[in-house]
Amino acid sequence: MIDFTFSSPTKLFFGKDYEKQVGNIIKSYGFRKVALIYGKSSIKKTGLYDVVVNSLKDNKIEYVDIAGVEPNPKLSFVINAISKLKNENIDLLLAVGGGSVIDTAKLISHAMYYQGNPFDFNLSIAKNDKVIPVGVILTIAAAGSELSNSCVISNDLETPFLKKGFNSESNRPLFAISNPVLTYSVSPYQTACGVVDIMMHTLERFMNAKDDCMLSENFAIGLLKTMLYYGKIVMEDPNNYEARAEIMLASSLSHNGLTGLAKSQIMRVHGLEHILSGFYDEVSHGAGLAILWPAWSVVALKNSPRAKKQFEILAKELFGLDDPLQGIIALKDFFKVINMPTSLNDLKLNKEIEIEKMALAYSNNKTKVVHDLIDLDYDRFVEIFNLAKEGNYVS
Repeated sequence: MIDFTFSSPTKLFFGKDYEKQVGNIIKSYGFRKVALIYGKSSIKKTGLYDVVVNSLKDNKIEYVDIAGVEPNPKLSFVINAISKLKNENIDLLLAVGGGSVIDTAKLISHAMYYQGNPFDFNLSIAKNDKVIPVGVILTIAAAGSELSNSCVISNDLETPFLKKGFNSESNRPLFAISNPVLTYSVSPYQTACGVVDIMMHTLERFMNAKDDCMLSENFAIGLLKTMLYYGKIVMEDPNNYEARAEIMLASSLSHNGLTGLAKSQIMRVHGLEHILSGFYDEVSHGAGLAILWPAWSVVALKNSPRAKKQFEILAKELFGLDDPLQGIIALKDFFKVINMPTSLNDLKLNKEIEIEKMALAYSNNKTKVVHDLIDLDYDRFVEIFNLAKEGNYVS
């Protein structure tokens, strides 16, 4: 166990109809004008937009619409939003949506007081603790960005896209409103992507290279068991409130630091997936993780005694199995049950998957090595992606 500082300051309003109180909540903080940040048309189709706007108007809160955030959120959108907001005297950014919308709001929050390229924060060139506060109304359980200190953005001004995240305590939202009913309308595919993302945030922390903490590992195992149970239920019964609520709460707690408490952290498979969806923007983050996690796991199991020990625990605790490889297979089978792709070929992209080019980008032209349970460099990247291409390595 390492020494640590833990903070999860976001106030969470969890339950039915809290979104109707958003204007009153914002007013209680003393804010007067907000930027309302959201995706394209879904919140208008569901009626959520009108609920939010009416609550703002009832509480005499002014607002400016910033609409059109895409999945795998883009730097160009952030830059355009900042230009629109520069002279609006905004004192709160209200993100209504999922991880893409929230992360967009987070980067806007930092970059409003920065004169350079907003992506400098993602490149760790810039650091700025002066931010505009972010509030959240969550509409999809997946990224955990509503309680996390992370912010992931794609730089679409370069080819191929560079997708990269940065961590800062200033990224944690001021408050988050989570009503499980708002996730009823999420498609089965995106619901399943969310289930995978939630589990990966926890698994990445569990598969630690050197540090142990029984308490946080038990938190992680409990969360994973919850997802295995309710992940199947929500696919069969999308309007099951208990399933949606358990998954939504797991989303928040999987990425606020709790399941990795007192342990150092490397999100190694997330890093691999960021390269994949940076090159192929149509790949959903959760789908990419479902493909890459088993491939990375098999390579780690073969090459790291520490990984073998951790996979043995997961196999026994999650599936009642003694063989760690069978535990990896069981998790892959779960992904299949919720209709997630488990190979690169399953993606059915209308273009060739250029593994070597992605590997060069990941390894910064073969100069970068991520030291972890297994060292991740150019050659290891190619090995993992070649395994993931067919997905038959654990058949």
